[in-house]
Amino acid sequence: MDKNNTYASRKTGKKVTRNDVAKAAGVSSATVSFVINKPEKVKKETYDRVMQAIRELEYHPNFVAKSMATNQTMQLGIVLEDISNPFSAGLVTGFENAANDKGYFVNVCTTSGRVHDYFESFLERQLDGIFVTALPYKFETDRLYSLVENGVRVIASGNINVDHKRVAAIENDYIDAMDQAISYLHSLGHRSIAYVSGLSSTFAYDLRYAGYIKALKKYGMEFDPRLYVDGKTPYRTGMNEGYRGVESLLGSGARFTAVICTNDLMAIGAIRALEEKGMHVPDDVSVMGFDGIELGKYTLPSLTSMGFDQFEFGKQAFEMLHASMTNNVVGYSCNPLKLIERDSASKCNCS
Repeated sequence: MDKNNTYASRKTGKKVTRNDVAKAAGVSSATVSFVINKPEKVKKETYDRVMQAIRELEYHPNFVAKSMATNQTMQLGIVLEDISNPFSAGLVTGFENAANDKGYFVNVCTTSGRVHDYFESFLERQLDGIFVTALPYKFETDRLYSLVENGVRVIASGNINVDHKRVAAIENDYIDAMDQAISYLHSLGHRSIAYVSGLSSTFAYDLRYAGYIKALKKYGMEFDPRLYVDGKTPYRTGMNEGYRGVESLLGSGARFTAVICTNDLMAIGAIRALEEKGMHVPDDVSVMGFDGIELGKYTLPSLTSMGFDQFEFGKQAFEMLHASMTNNVVGYSCNPLKLIERDSASKCNCS
């Protein structure tokens, strides 16, 4: 490639065309179009050569014209439940990286705004697809079907009860994960295991609660309502909620030797509350969370958790959404979680 010609064209201020890119890369204009519009149909060597020419010539495709020709905007949306949770960072990064590789631009939205307003905006902007991770009480499920009927493909997550023939879904298997957590604590001798939820037992989307009840029975333990702390609307799951949840537990007067929290942030807050009350983790009380976020490695003590790879989860969510957009394949995936053994859980010092 003649870089001198490349820089000369920049200095003149002449608009770079698709033909300029084709000439610089030694390919046809049609091949450049395929690289931009359908990269999966182009050999990697050719793709890399064309992309190099695009970067060096600073060519910017006209996506407005492209969307009119292809009926695609190459834009996606992702609606997050809690952007402050490190869990979200891995999920968004995985989703966005995979989307960018296919030429999509990702609009990131949080539920600090009204979710229904986002949905309306997605329709107005004619996004090709969206990934919804907001808790289902924040919107009407029928709105997802309306998006699909108007050409916006959807993948949902967060134990949203949707028609899997119309809306793709990717979930974590929290019932099995809670079974693993209870089994692990039971093997360490714990028989009084509390669950501090940032959600609510009255909503079907807290499958951790359903798994908790089921696992207690499976391992021969009675459910004690004093050892369950229900979340309160607007159902936040941060460190403050974990801290306050443990305060509520301690205020109940019930004896417990282990605490499981809805997620790792709540577990970190729970540890702080216990330590402030003079109880040491894990010597006096074992604590577990969910998600397996990177931060858990560096807390004192390091956090035992039921974890999964958030980056891969986000990547898989995009791949499923892409299959829905391009091949009309509406799929469902249930993601397993694995026990991450660290220092916040140990054998019960039962008296």
